[in-house]
Amino acid sequence: MSVQNTISGEKYPHKITAEYASQSAADTSAKRLVDDFGLSPSQVLVVRPHDPDVARKVEPESSGIAKTMARSHVTLGLAGLFVGLVVAGILVVFGPVATQSSPMLTFIALGFLGAVLALLLAGAVSLRPDHGRVVQKTREATDSGKWTVVVHCADTEQQDRVKNAVDHSVQTL
Repeated sequence: MSVQNTISGEKYPHKITAEYASQSAADTSAKRLVDDFGLSPSQVLVVRPHDPDVARKVEPESSGIAKTMARSHVTLGLAGLFVGLVVAGILVVFGPVATQSSPMLTFIALGFLGAVLALLLAGAVSLRPDHGRVVQKTREATDSGKWTVVVHCADTEQQDRVKNAVDHSVQTL
């Protein structure tokens, strides 16, 4: 099991979007992705110009995002604490005199530092700043009267197959 699978609570964490000038082009692309690539219709959503549901179509898994937040903070926080304590143990045994003479303080300081740094990383993972680019591009497209096909992919392999199938204006996450 990969780290991504351990901390992600989303069923479809990867996204691809493609812009189209007309509804027929967007619908044809969406139908082709469902028919030819075996994607479920819930994975392929069409955002129409000035669509009021654009946020839900781009990020439909709000409960999955909440799970990702919880999992990433617990998993990475504990991993950071563990790494900090291991580094402290090494420093207490082999390190400079200051760490050897104050082992308790070394363990407290490095355990805390490891956990805090890991929690900061978990915050970055949870906020998914990479999704902001896709949300922004989709909003810009819908505001300018274009149609957007949003594809929610389960893994990077599926994402690559879909990316190769969609020919223009692709944004990948």
